[in-house]
Formats: sequence, structure tokens, C-alpha cells
Amino acid sequence: MNILLVDDNTDYLKLLEQFLFASGYTVHTATDGVEGSEVLTSTDVDLIISDIKMPRLDGIKLHEFARQLERSKQTKFIFITAYNDVYGSTLNLDPQVDFFLEKSMSVKEIVKFVDKLMFGRFSGLWN
Repeated sequence: MNILLVDDNTDYLKLLEQFLFASGYTVHTATDGVEGSEVLTSTDVDLIISDIKMPRLDGIKLHEFARQLERSKQTKFIFITAYNDVYGSTLNLDPQVDFFLEKSMSVKEIVKFVDKLMFGRFSGLWN
């Protein structure tokens, strides 16, 4: 299962990447939306996890870009941010494929959410 992880905080990016990798995911990383869009045009991903506030191209613009690509129109997208109250009500999101998580969540809880999102009722059966 391929995940695109996008965040300009490289320490956080590496930490979350390590936890997702340890849980069996293939993780592609990018430090902003420009790098993330390059990955999206060259790689099929099953999930995008992105910060909102980033230089060059933010998470909102990356989301718009992903939804314009045929290959990622229905790819699940998690905004991981400290600003979900500000953005959550102003974006036109699909509650079936678009989600918000707060950066204050532990990395373990984020991975648990990803597992549940990607595997549903089968999540955790192999643990």
C-alpha cells in the first residue's frame, strides 16, 4: 500500500514515515506540495497525508491538484494540521475520501487511524 506523506517539518515527516513503514506501508515523502505533485504524477498512491501550511504549494493546493488528476480523483486524503477549525468549514471536501487529523495526535494514533481507514474492519487482525 503506497502512501504519499507531505510535510515541510522534516523531523515530523521522518518520524511519521518511520512509523508508517514499520506498519508495512510503502511511503513516498515530499517536503512541500510541489514535490508532492511530482510524486502524484509519477506514482500511484493509495493515500495522501499532507500538512496544510507549507512553502511553494500548500496542502489545499495539493488537494486541488490531486483531485484534477484522473489517477487520484478518489484517493483518500488526510490533512494533518493544527488548523483544522480554520480550513475544515471552508473547503469543499468529500467526507468519504477527505479527512482532518490534528498534529497533536500521537504518531501511533495517526497510524491506527490510517490502518482503520485503509483496512476497515480488517484493521489490526494481523497484530
